[in-house]
Amino acid sequence: MREQSSVLDGIPAQIRYKNIKNLYLRVRDGYIELSVPQRTAQRDMENFVRRRRAWIDERLRLLRARTERPVCTYAEGEQIRLWGKEYPIVCVPLMRGKAYAVQTDEAIILHVPRDADVDARRTAIQNLYRTELAAAIAREAPACEQTVGRRAAKWRIRAMRTRWGSCNVCTAAVTLSLQLAQYDVRALRCVITHELTHLWVRGHDARFYARMDAYFPDWRTVRQMLNKWAHTEI
Repeated sequence: MREQSSVLDGIPAQIRYKNIKNLYLRVRDGYIELSVPQRTAQRDMENFVRRRRAWIDERLRLLRARTERPVCTYAEGEQIRLWGKEYPIVCVPLMRGKAYAVQTDEAIILHVPRDADVDARRTAIQNLYRTELAAAIAREAPACEQTVGRRAAKWRIRAMRTRWGSCNVCTAAVTLSLQLAQYDVRALRCVITHELTHLWVRGHDARFYARMDAYFPDWRTVRQMLNKWAHTEI
């Protein structure tokens, strides 16, 4: 695999030439990564990036916002989101065992040893998110699968920084971002529908968006809301 650094439409880019047929783009913190067919011309890469410039700029802003915002330490009184609602953290001393978190109507109760560090607190909150998200997927996915007409062979949950989900079209395995547990369940339904639609259409073209319009008519509105929430809250 051949690699080179370049600047495309004013954006620093890392280009990887591969034995593939299409161009693929990822946005990183301050630059983009392109995977392109071996003989792709510079002008074709420039045009590819230019057509997606608005989306790239939004992702770059999002990544900058994540870097610049204050770091959550999961301490007493800090606010965190679960399914679109803000909850204060209430810490309860734990005499033995690992830290864990539970939701009540008014707060997130963090049971934690007195000497627990930020990593231990974060892990407890992430485990709560994982449990909540797994349960929500079990509730929401069947209806989405019925609508789309495709079923996922496997559901995975991962902490992903720049994507809400991904779909392996060869294995029909769908991976969802752990952070979706922070937001309104409509966002989860939208992302599930999006990834299942890739089992019909691999890329993002007119056929893909026509199916999304049919399966989830207000998906654009939900996507905008999700990106707005993420810009200020993730």
